[in-house]
Amino acid sequence: GFAEHMGVRAIARLDDEAAGLQRSLGSMAFQEVQRGFDAQGLLVGDAELMHQACLCCAGTEEQTRVKDLYCELQLRAYVAIFQIGDDVSQLENVSRRYAWLRRILRNYAEEHAPAFPDAWRMGEELSRRFAHTTRDHLSETMATRDIDVGHLTAALADTLAFEAQCDKKFGIVRRNGAAVYESSGAPAESFVGSVSCAFEPYMAVFISGEQAKFEALVRRFRSEPGDDDPSLNVLASSTDLLYQFRESLRQCAALSTGQAMADLAQVFGQSLSNYARSVLVHALPRISSTTTAPLDALRRACLVANTADYCASAAAQLEQKIIEKVDGPLREQVTFAASREALLSAINSSIGALVGGVDAMCAPALAALTDAPWHDVQTVGDQSEYVLLIASAIEAATSVARVSLSGPRYFRSYCDKLASRISERYMTAIVQCKRISEIGAEQLLLDAQALKSVLLRVPSIGADDDAQPPPTYARIVAQGVGRIEALLKAILVPTDPADALVGRFLLLFPAAPRDVFRHVLSLKGVKPADHPAYLRVLQAHQRQTQLDKQSEVDKQSEVDKKDQLDKPSQITSDVPVAAVPSAYATPDPRSSSMPVHVTGRAPASAPLVSRTSAGRANEHSRFGSTAEHSAHLSPSTHHAGQSQTTFQSTTYANMPDPLGITSGPSASNEQCSDIDAQSPVLASLAANATATRTKINENLRKFMSTMRRP
Repeated sequence: GFAEHMGVRAIARLDDEAAGLQRSLGSMAFQEVQRGFDAQGLLVGDAELMHQACLCCAGTEEQTRVKDLYCELQLRAYVAIFQIGDDVSQLENVSRRYAWLRRILRNYAEEHAPAFPDAWRMGEELSRRFAHTTRDHLSETMATRDIDVGHLTAALADTLAFEAQCDKKFGIVRRNGAAVYESSGAPAESFVGSVSCAFEPYMAVFISGEQAKFEALVRRFRSEPGDDDPSLNVLASSTDLLYQFRESLRQCAALSTGQAMADLAQVFGQSLSNYARSVLVHALPRISSTTTAPLDALRRACLVANTADYCASAAAQLEQKIIEKVDGPLREQVTFAASREALLSAINSSIGALVGGVDAMCAPALAALTDAPWHDVQTVGDQSEYVLLIASAIEAATSVARVSLSGPRYFRSYCDKLASRISERYMTAIVQCKRISEIGAEQLLLDAQALKSVLLRVPSIGADDDAQPPPTYARIVAQGVGRIEALLKAILVPTDPADALVGRFLLLFPAAPRDVFRHVLSLKGVKPADHPAYLRVLQAHQRQTQLDKQSEVDKQSEVDKKDQLDKPSQITSDVPVAAVPSAYATPDPRSSSMPVHVTGRAPASAPLVSRTSAGRANEHSRFGSTAEHSAHLSPSTHHAGQSQTTFQSTTYANMPDPLGITSGPSASNEQCSDIDAQSPVLASLAANATATRTKINENLRKFMSTMRRP
């Protein structure tokens, strides 16, 4: 208030005296508080007098000195007890530090609080100074000592609990993302992170410990598969692993939601991938034709597929939960994409093992097909015995898959792969036969049709209704069995003459695969020494086919070119043309003729009234005859009462006549005579056109004669 009057000497002197008195009073207040506590921080003075002294120095530098003095006296014993390097200061004893502060705060509330104004919040200030000192102690301790994971996590848990208790004790809450005092709403400084921040650089030890724990679990699950979980239809090891994940995440969320949680998410993903490869894929059964209980092995394969699907679903939920908990900038680091790919690969391997098991169950029947004397078959009968064996194996295995697989999409995948595998194995079994007669090929064709019927029933085995197979599955079956039928139909053709066999083969196999053709020859009993002769015939047919195709392409190209030439072209002229009567106009009852305004363009069907000799000859050759040419002169293409005529500007062939106009007879005259013989209307139309053309030619000659005069 007096700053603007400091230029007055008396006022300046009074201000200096007041400041001196204030400093003196503050010093006296500080000394009073200092005398009120002994060297151990015990209260020995009058608390009421000390309270008044604190009020006198409130808002001055002496207030800060009083706070520093009191906190230093109280924490002097703490620093002496928990010296760095002593056993009591190690991580495993961090709880004793917080217990010591609780005792000091209790003593403060009972004895020292009356000596300080409530607005000073001396208990909060003492706790904050304690937190900063403890943070420095713990940072130095962890930097100089080997850290045990168990001690680290326990100490961090105690620290986080201490910070939460301090906020609660001093009424600090978070509102709209900011720390405030609950009673007044004034800004505050939260205790959260005041000590625990010292642990953040060393959380890698915690992450490493969790990773080692999960690796040990996976190794144990691989060596000790354990019992299955009948309630979930999955392997029990998967539920154990995911439970450990949840516990680890809960513990990490209590310790840190920063980089440590993002790193823990990566550990979870790596552990899931390792579990998929080392446990799930390793648990798949190896089924062969000698397996004693193949259906039980198939159930095991289904169980592995279900477990991988269960883990993939849990991984998606775990990923979402971590994204919700982790700090915002770190959310992009949280992904389980690699682990989901590993689990999906395990599912595919499981379905592959399931299909392989069915293949093994069908192996004896396919072996019987290969060993049968198909070259000695005399008649075609009912379907063969081996088809019944294949159908029985497929039905038994598919019934297990229907019940055991948890997801319908996996059952559809099983059906698709089974149809492809059985078709391939059937083809292989036929190719491995020694020799097949034509009657034997007919029997195999009948068996192939029976097999196709069996495969088409696979999607409905074990279902409540016999629905039609899905279109995609039906196409897979049709393609697989179609290749078998094509091979057998090629075998049906006699080897003599070779052209007949080759021609039939090319119809069945347009790509003409040489290996398939050799199989056909071998199955028909053709000796290997004779194969080159047939291959030469095949090569000759292929060359001839290519030539025929090229010839067809060339012919089509010629036709296209001719069509392009036959198209009427737009004819233009830059020569001024007088108005001509409309040859196509509908007669006006008020006038026998009507002039036409020429705009320079006309329909393609309009008569050509000015041409060179070359142009007329070209036109005549294109249309072939005047009768054909007259077909282009259709009056229906023009509007009534008007016509548009266009003229061609041609090359100046005969100089000095630059327009190339000749006086001899033209093709148009001949056409007009033909037209006259055909129709009176067209004859009149052509006569008008001829007269107009003659008049134009005369005018042009006069114009050119004038231009030649010197």
